[in-house]
Amino acid sequence: MSSSLLTVLVVVPTVAVIVALFIVMWSARTSWVTSRTAIVGGMALTAWALAVGVLGRQGAFVQPDDNALPPVGIALGVALLVLALSLGASPSLRSLFTNQRHVIRLNLWRLEGIVFLLLMVNRQMPALWALPAGIGDVAVGATSFWVADRLSSPGGKQTAIAFNLFGLADLIVAVGLGVTTSAGPVQMFHTVPSSELVTHFPLVLVPTFLVPLAFTLHIVSLAQLVGRPWARRAVTS
Repeated sequence: MSSSLLTVLVVVPTVAVIVALFIVMWSARTSWVTSRTAIVGGMALTAWALAVGVLGRQGAFVQPDDNALPPVGIALGVALLVLALSLGASPSLRSLFTNQRHVIRLNLWRLEGIVFLLLMVNRQMPALWALPAGIGDVAVGATSFWVADRLSSPGGKQTAIAFNLFGLADLIVAVGLGVTTSAGPVQMFHTVPSSELVTHFPLVLVPTFLVPLAFTLHIVSLAQLVGRPWARRAVTS
């Protein structure tokens, strides 16, 4: 697969995810405070994706040597921490993600897994990583609207819980296999090719931007499905 085609297949869905997240946040606003939070959130997502893209083009996420900690793993961990702290510290941000149907439908982007399978067929990514990651992502993306639409039906809540758990498991497997099939201190599988391509632009946008977002959305959904739903109230302070 050419680099230009891969760029289109990764960058376009990334932009679509940012737009979709902003639309979800904007549609859930109930006050000036939550409107401002939605705008700031959209700007932060855009800045984050641009920063990852620029750093990726400069090779900042390429594994420097076999003993160094993987830059992609560090970026993923930092992103998850920042997202968790942002949601934990901001009631207005949490109030923008109370619509379970919208949160679940955002997983449509996981159809991006088709790209992993195409790269495998083209011998640019190892089957050991691309098959489970690609098939799992496609399964999540293809069923996201169906799960969301039957949320209020009998058994719909249980289906949504299972959907989120499967989505989380798929992400964990994909990250684990990505790390263990790439050069680094925890490499276990010496495949040909390796999954080094995921550390280069544009594919690096997936583990450093899209994956932490997907992981967080699953947690946000599960937290409300198995616990107390977050109140959608007019936050004024």
